[in-house]
Amino acid sequence: MMKHFFAASMLMATMVTVKTYAQEAPQQPQQHQQQGDREAFFKKIDKDGDGKLSKAEVEAASKDDKRLAKLNENFDSIDTNKDGFIDKDELKAFRKSQRPQKDGGTK
Repeated sequence: MMKHFFAASMLMATMVTVKTYAQEAPQQPQQHQQQGDREAFFKKIDKDGDGKLSKAEVEAASKDDKRLAKLNENFDSIDTNKDGFIDKDELKAFRKSQRPQKDGGTK
């Protein structure tokens, strides 16, 4: 009886571990992909390679890519430290603020 209980316990633990891994595994490469895409996006706009986006860089990029119009229009509000540049952290915070909340806005 004890052998059967032990075997059943091991089987359940294995199934839970596999199920958990199967749910989490696909997200990790996708997260790395998104981060790589964001890095490439930032570098494409950051023409002088200084790690921050000037108003001129954003304006020039928005002429070539109409999807960047929102970034250009919101430049001053994205630039939260008011140094005249958008850094990666400011852009990340802006993107996060633009995402719809998963729980419908209630906490």
